[in-house]
Amino acid sequence: MTRSSFIAKAIIALIGCFAAAYVGQEVLGGEALGFIAGGIILGATAGPFLMAVVRWRKEKDAMRAKRLQ
Repeated sequence: MTRSSFIAKAIIALIGCFAAAYVGQEVLGGEALGFIAGGIILGATAGPFLMAVVRWRKEKDAMRAKRLQ
């Protein structure tokens, strides 16, 4: 994974965190619907970043295991 795509996903995830908090509390009043909408926003924006982190960690662990053999 390139460094620029990783940074772009991190920025999108950060913006999504703020958007989810805003939607969950201010726009929809902090009720169940607001939390559901905030969770959807958070999952759509932070999900790809978290999957990229997991993929990067697996690659790093595989390279370390190769070096130790």
